[in-house]
Amino acid sequence: MTVSNTSSRTAGVAARMRAILALDSPVAGTALAIFQYFVVSVSFLGCLGPALVFTALVGWQSTHLAIWLGAAALLPLAPATYALLRSTRRLLAERGEARAGRLFWSSFASGCRTLAWVAIAASAVVLLLAYDFALFGRSDAMLLFVAASGAGSLAFFIAVSVLAAAAKDVPGAVALATAAATVIARRPHVVLSWLLLTGSGAAALALPVVGPPLALFLPALLGVGIHVCNDALRLPLIDETRHTP
Repeated sequence: MTVSNTSSRTAGVAARMRAILALDSPVAGTALAIFQYFVVSVSFLGCLGPALVFTALVGWQSTHLAIWLGAAALLPLAPATYALLRSTRRLLAERGEARAGRLFWSSFASGCRTLAWVAIAASAVVLLLAYDFALFGRSDAMLLFVAASGAGSLAFFIAVSVLAAAAKDVPGAVALATAAATVIARRPHVVLSWLLLTGSGAAALALPVVGPPLALFLPALLGVGIHVCNDALRLPLIDETRHTP
């Protein structure tokens, strides 16, 4: 009797372990979703390769060459942000079955074509602010102006990427810029949540132990965080902002 009870308990434990470790189990689905977050984050960091190389080899210098190289190194940022937001939206919906890495690179390729004006505009803003800082950096008023302009520009370019990622067909430059400005004017609290998320992520990277490993997952987490904020705060997307009442 004791032997049969022991064998039945062993069989029950083995069955539960097989259910937990099965390929369609919640544990396997969670592990696959975590891997998808890793793939998306590493893909985003790969797009920032020129900026990372510039930071490691040149860094900030108040010279013409360094300022122009730094601005040019940020050209992939806009299409990479667009691709990040598209792939993380699918991650939220499909989790481990999202194939988010493939979607990221196809979106990055299309973003390089449709959002080229955003990339050029972002680099131009960085170039202008870098020259202002290099020439008048000792002035407290100029430092405040550069910080405020940088935050406002970042909010605008995130809004453009969010709206472009939500649209089935990316609209033209004028329509997309107008829609982004409308969103910023009507939903400043949503824009503030984007800036807080971005600032918190940048601060987390500076932590001594957890910062470098976190970088391998942080971009995807920030993209998901932006979508969660947009959904929770009911951000109007591109189709709602094309025609204002």
